[in-house]
Amino acid sequence: MKDNLEDFLKEDLWNYFNHTDDAEEEYKSEFQDAFGDEMNDIYYYGRYVKEVTEDEEEIDDNEDNETKNYILNDTKTIGNLGEKFTKKYLEELFEINDVNFKVKKPDKDNEKHDLEIYRNGEEYLIEVKTSTKEEYPQFEAIHFNNNFKYLLLVWFPNDKEVYLAILTKEEAKTIATPMNTNREDEDNWKIHTIEIFDENFLNRLSIFLELNKELEDLENNEKIELLTASEEEIMKNPNAVKNDFSGEVYQEWLYQYLSNYVDEVELMPDKYKYDIKYKGKGIEVKYSAFNKEFLFRQIKPENFEFILFISFDKENKKFCFEIKNRDEMETWFEEHGTNYQRNGNEIHVGKSFFRFGNDFDFEDFDNYIETH
Repeated sequence: MKDNLEDFLKEDLWNYFNHTDDAEEEYKSEFQDAFGDEMNDIYYYGRYVKEVTEDEEEIDDNEDNETKNYILNDTKTIGNLGEKFTKKYLEELFEINDVNFKVKKPDKDNEKHDLEIYRNGEEYLIEVKTSTKEEYPQFEAIHFNNNFKYLLLVWFPNDKEVYLAILTKEEAKTIATPMNTNREDEDNWKIHTIEIFDENFLNRLSIFLELNKELEDLENNEKIELLTASEEEIMKNPNAVKNDFSGEVYQEWLYQYLSNYVDEVELMPDKYKYDIKYKGKGIEVKYSAFNKEFLFRQIKPENFEFILFISFDKENKKFCFEIKNRDEMETWFEEHGTNYQRNGNEIHVGKSFFRFGNDFDFEDFDNYIETH
């Protein structure tokens, strides 16, 4: 067990990427990407990455369109979008068909599938792949050695149409081709076809999930609404645009860290106004990474009792931490100001904002909660 939070997070980062034979090389590459130059991307941080001399109103007008364009052109973010949409779609589909299924993401981030469906003690593991190519969809980075039973393919050729197909792993193998034709022994495949998108999706889904009933589908406009909602979730949370390193990921990792020490800790569902309940206290978790300034969004002091800021210092390759209670956060706003957006306060701060470095441990966290 790692005593300080930084070591714990770095270990989780390794586990997050440790899913191929080339895990160590991939980890090094992804670690640099996740906390390196890509974090300076204009679409990742929106207004604050731009020159401060630019007109604020023009930045506001362009920000949403730029982020949406980025969503539709970044492979990993497209995958994140597809997973969000698929979860929402299946939940709605099961509800209108009065099917008692539970759809959830894996408890661990390094699980080798994207969604889990439960019903009557049965578990169905689903891998989701997404394409936004307009004319001929291609689904990449399919790893058949991973632990899934069904491959669900989602195709968004434009913002008005959604197509779905589902295959067993064995079926998918018969139509997949190697990502790298020079390394056909590598477990890295792609599917490049349109023929599988037909009217049999719901029938096949019913058979695979052992429902043995005809399913009523959502209307196309309802699917588009779910897609739009999924896009908006990503656009509202800049940390979710790259590698799904969202506040949600760090919420889960903090919960796992605290669970090593106490039983009085609970990861709260999305509908709650804070992220973690610790010894009866509501804890909000915010994450950011940048090399000059750190951006944190959607801060609503009325919703939490304590807020933990987690940041990654690119220059020194280390994590930094800051914790405040509600009163301290409100006082900080009074002294430093804030930029209030539709979903709460938005702040950008320097390294001096963080009082704790890589020596921040459980006792520091617990003592702060107990004494404030």
